[in-house]
Amino acid sequence: MINLPQKVTIVGSGTQGSMLAYRSAIYGREVCIFDVSAEATSRAMEKIKGWFREYSVDGKVTVANDLKTALKDADIIIENVPEILELKQKVWTEIDSLAPAKALLTTNSSSLKASDIGINVRRKDKTFNVNFMTPTKDDMVEVMWNEHTSEETKASALAFLREQKNVPVITAKEIKGFSLNRVWRAIKKESLKLWAGGYTTPENLDRAWMLEWGTPYGPFGLMDKVGLDIIKQIEISYYNESGNPDDLPPDELDALISKGFLGEKTGKGFYEYPDPSYTKPDFLKGE
Repeated sequence: MINLPQKVTIVGSGTQGSMLAYRSAIYGREVCIFDVSAEATSRAMEKIKGWFREYSVDGKVTVANDLKTALKDADIIIENVPEILELKQKVWTEIDSLAPAKALLTTNSSSLKASDIGINVRRKDKTFNVNFMTPTKDDMVEVMWNEHTSEETKASALAFLREQKNVPVITAKEIKGFSLNRVWRAIKKESLKLWAGGYTTPENLDRAWMLEWGTPYGPFGLMDKVGLDIIKQIEISYYNESGNPDDLPPDELDALISKGFLGEKTGKGFYEYPDPSYTKPDFLKGE
């Protein structure tokens, strides 16, 4: 019999964490969120309440003031802290010491491997990677097993995701960045190089992308949605693994970040928000 996780703990309540909490809650899960920042959890709860109203649904999400309380009855824990290996390792070690033995432990990291993050945890057989895109709206989720993931964990994880109408796209062997996300990373890396080198503009390349593939935004618009600070962290994580200077993000990206231009969440990145130019009727006409 497959164990279907019902009690969900989200550790890290940023952009993705709040969406993950919402997604699980609307499908009847009991969700508890924890963040070291009370301000972050407050913002997350406001967003979650807004989504409940927007989609006319109900759901149960609570906030814990300490990690021990957040993990008390968890069946599955989704870690969503910044893309810094040492930080994630520290958080996972603490989670492992406090969570029930039954609890599955996963990371919503798009670039760091669960086996590296969980090097010090005991429940290695209950670990795996997930990579959600925009959980409030998108159904697709990348899932990646590692050499320690048990068959029982795989079955429970897939049952959990399918129960909340996610469509799992599985990477069967562990590799940095999953499968689809590695393809996206190659596009992102080349787009940044073309922009930083003065070969094209974000608007020009995004317009071409949208016209060719019929998407609502292009690579630069998507990077704004992810957050340029997160984009930088991901690129640096690739560099830390490869040691290849070609994997470093361009200085021009640093310049935007240093000005506080982090994308949609700060009102400015490659575009200005809340009404970026790529949403305007004449954008695709080049006007």
